[in-house]
Amino acid sequence: MKLFSIIAVIAAMLIMAPLAFGKVVVVFDENAATEASKGLFAEGFGSHDAGSTVEITSTSAFMGKVSAMVTPQQSYNNIMEGWMFPIDETPFITFAWKKDGGAIIMVQMAFDNNWAYRYHCGDNTAPGWPSTELEPEAPADWKMYTRNLVDDFAGGWNLTGLAFTPWDGVAGYYDYIVLSTTEEEGQTAVAPSGKTAATWGDMKAR
Repeated sequence: MKLFSIIAVIAAMLIMAPLAFGKVVVVFDENAATEASKGLFAEGFGSHDAGSTVEITSTSAFMGKVSAMVTPQQSYNNIMEGWMFPIDETPFITFAWKKDGGAIIMVQMAFDNNWAYRYHCGDNTAPGWPSTELEPEAPADWKMYTRNLVDDFAGGWNLTGLAFTPWDGVAGYYDYIVLSTTEEEGQTAVAPSGKTAATWGDMKAR
């Protein structure tokens, strides 16, 4: 009976674990092998408008050591290799960005290989695509946002790619892109002073 009780407790803990811990998908943070693009984040952007480039840079980062620096107008891929993240499982997206010059910074999310879901800060006169505005001006300093993708757009879709659209100015910087089950997990998965690729690897395995 004692063995049966122990087995029952372990089984209950395994069942409850996903509910307690939820799910975190690290889309981009330290460009580590444990992240969505397996350490090849910049290489995943196969299309570039107006000479846009994506560079993993250590010159500025929201947290950790690196960020993605993107020059205008935009770089994108709607079918990133290995990406098929069900938004119903991780409806919250957390990301940080800042803009060096220019009027706007934008991120576009591909849903099942299509484009339609966008966030931006700043003046969207150009490019002028339908987009959810987060702030009227593009931040010159790092700022983090957490949004509910289901509430803002729709449920029942998979994230298959991204477009980084700094559009004008010198560059846009993007960092700390995380999908999560809850808002809190996306914002507090790792403290800024303790974030490393290994730590993210542990989180990714949860």
